[in-house]
Amino acid sequence: MKLFRFKVIAVAVVISLASSCASNEIGHSKDVNQNEICQTYTVEYSEADDKTEVTAFFRFAGPNGTTLILDNPSTFTINNEKLKLHQTESRGAYYSKTYKGKMPEGEYVFRFLDLDGKEFTNKLNWTNMGVDSVSASLNRNENLVILFTDDPEGRNEEVTVEISDTANTVTETFKHVRKNRVVIKADKLQSLHGKLNINIRRQGYTQLKQHTKAGGYFFTDYELRPMHVTIAD
Repeated sequence: MKLFRFKVIAVAVVISLASSCASNEIGHSKDVNQNEICQTYTVEYSEADDKTEVTAFFRFAGPNGTTLILDNPSTFTINNEKLKLHQTESRGAYYSKTYKGKMPEGEYVFRFLDLDGKEFTNKLNWTNMGVDSVSASLNRNENLVILFTDDPEGRNEEVTVEISDTANTVTETFKHVRKNRVVIKADKLQSLHGKLNINIRRQGYTQLKQHTKAGGYFFTDYELRPMHVTIAD
């Protein structure tokens, strides 16, 4: 469940994932040039839904191409585990695994073996994020400081904070989170009044190190449950 909208880190990625231009047709990897298979891997966590979904798409000739079923002996694994194949009218063919709650932290090895016997190995270091503390109330001239239990610095991820009342919204994106905290200056909050909703999201986009001519990427999306703070007038 998406509770709010965010500025997207890489517009091309979101277009690939959500646009009506992305094909939902299903083909077989045995019928295409193996060097034209695009790998797209996503890891999405929603605290409100309390689940993590890992999804892998293999598409012909780019991120919007025909979705592919991998034919034997071609395989795809994460940490040597094969993911379940799904086929739907809306999304086409894809491989996925759902974790109840947070996915365990650590290194995940995504390995794709094509029909030419070429192996593509890409690693993702996954960490979970939480809010350690945030003030329940603020004075009008006080900065809003949010302390995190994890620092996304150095993982090609951004943290976006959206703060809203019943009439206005303030959004700020942090490309560099240092010392596990972000600070929203008091002057940016002047248009807001009363009880405020705080929504926080961490997103990352990384090109795969090993991919075919068609390319490939990791996309991570981590959405925390909304929080609240009251600003005094």
